[in-house]
Amino acid sequence: MRGLTGDFSTMPLKDLVVYLGNRRATGSLRVERGEVRKQWVLRDGQVICASSNQPREYFGQFLINMGHLTAAQLEKAFATQTQSRVFLGKVLVTSGVVPEAMVRSTLSHKFREMLLDAFHWQEGEFTFESSDTAPDIAGLDVEVDLVDIHREGEFRETAWEAIRAVFPSGATRLSVDERKLPERKPGSMDERIIQHIHDGLSIDGMARALHATDFFLYQRLYALYRLDAVKVSDEAPVPVTAAVVEEEKEDTGVIGSESSSDEVLQAAQLFLDAGNTRDGEALARRAHEMSPTAQSAALLKTAQEKLLSELRREMMDASQVPALLVAPSNLKSLQLTAPERYLLSRVDGRRDVAAIVHVSPLQELDALKFFHGFVNMGLVKLTAR
Repeated sequence: MRGLTGDFSTMPLKDLVVYLGNRRATGSLRVERGEVRKQWVLRDGQVICASSNQPREYFGQFLINMGHLTAAQLEKAFATQTQSRVFLGKVLVTSGVVPEAMVRSTLSHKFREMLLDAFHWQEGEFTFESSDTAPDIAGLDVEVDLVDIHREGEFRETAWEAIRAVFPSGATRLSVDERKLPERKPGSMDERIIQHIHDGLSIDGMARALHATDFFLYQRLYALYRLDAVKVSDEAPVPVTAAVVEEEKEDTGVIGSESSSDEVLQAAQLFLDAGNTRDGEALARRAHEMSPTAQSAALLKTAQEKLLSELRREMMDASQVPALLVAPSNLKSLQLTAPERYLLSRVDGRRDVAAIVHVSPLQELDALKFFHGFVNMGLVKLTAR
């Protein structure tokens, strides 16, 4: 495909990302806004490498933020990297400091966050240079699908609606109820957030002091808000001059031990609170698979109950009759799972969804989720009897 150049006022980044993802593009994508520069290397619609001049988006900072590395360990790894000229991720793995699975997971997180952070840019420019082949990356082989990043961006729009309803701007100051705070480990994210609140920093000031991406910080603040431990302060928002002073502050301490499963669990709660039951259930299930706990099990159960109730109202209460929109012979060429093929084979234009689901060997929620997917894919049409 040909190269592309433009600005975000005419083509938002999220539209460009899904465009390149659907076309399985290979090449280099660069974006800039003011002094901020970011770049991603793409191969067949997958991000395989990314770089940024934003310190909070450095790979090492992501490892520190997620509690996988200390500042001292990072400094030592950098020294080794300078001598060996090997990618930082490989240095950390070969030296045994960070497990390979954790390095891969953090790289994937970095690729996603760098793009998602720029999805809301109203100004800026982009350049995509197409190529026949992607360069060899002499690091760990990590790929993140652009279409998946776009989908996650849509999920986050709902999450941001819930967040902004509580924290209207980055200039907001907060207050703390110490009695309602969860137990905190020394150096943990929560401990550092609480200290910065006591110091009078705004949310933007905390993000700079912690070197944390916006979503990472706001998601944790929202979780503390739900515990009634953090509230918006009655103090006036930070004036612009004070915000400039805060931006010049530096804090090189280590951000604590938040795990990726915790983040997914918090995101699931955000979606459920915002009424996005389908995505909330999917994220709750993912979090429970990553790290099963009593908390994740309880949230997954709540999400499944909400989603089941929603799908019942949508497809069963009004007696919806499914009809195939594709010829049965064409179904053989589609990539469908055995349960999907079973349900589609029961669609005859006479039985309603409830009748098919009740005699199905599948769990009711799974069957209804499949039917919802059939409608979205254009395989089935539902008609009220």
